[in-house]
Amino acid sequence: MTGGTIAYQPELAPAIAVPRPDPRVRRTHLALHQAMVALCLEVGYRSVTIDQLVDLAGVTRATFYTHFRDKEHLLAALADQVVVDVLDRFQQSAQAGDRLQLLFEDAERFPDRLRVVLRGEGDGVALRLFTERVAEVIAELDDMNIAAGALPLAVDAQLAVRAMAGQITEVLRWWLDTDPTEFPRLPREQVVAQLRTAAILGRLRADDPRRTALRGEEPRS
Repeated sequence: MTGGTIAYQPELAPAIAVPRPDPRVRRTHLALHQAMVALCLEVGYRSVTIDQLVDLAGVTRATFYTHFRDKEHLLAALADQVVVDVLDRFQQSAQAGDRLQLLFEDAERFPDRLRVVLRGEGDGVALRLFTERVAEVIAELDDMNIAAGALPLAVDAQLAVRAMAGQITEVLRWWLDTDPTEFPRLPREQVVAQLRTAAILGRLRADDPRRTALRGEEPRS
């Protein structure tokens, strides 16, 4: 693991993204996704109704049920789309070290829809889905690093993956929800750098030489 640097893995992309819908379907999905985000932030997921969703999206109930079983299905699709969009951006990046940076850039570009996911709306279904996707990517990257000869982690691999996925999602939620009128929000670059350093330090053995390099210390003789 390179301290939370997430690499794109095509095989981990949610199956829902494989069949590409035609433009009309995409427009309908986008309108309903945007309506769900706006209503969740305004009244909370539990209070959202299908009538509110279709009214705000400008579609009929029949159209809604053509695409989604219920509002739970819509929320899960929204979470899936958030992940697909992030992974698509990862695929377009040429530098592996930019992955975590891209995640926070997307958070700045589309904060509201990510807030809905990270706040655990819908009994946490969307949040669990998002965290699961992040964990899958981290696990794949860890396997690649070990295969390439990286030093072993100080903790159980599955525990390390879950800890890192939880750390990323929680820091994202905290960062997005920071009220700048009360506390100045840390610059994105600082958050990414500190998150990466904390992730590495928390996963290395006490005698791992990478610890001293991260802290800017001279290696012990």
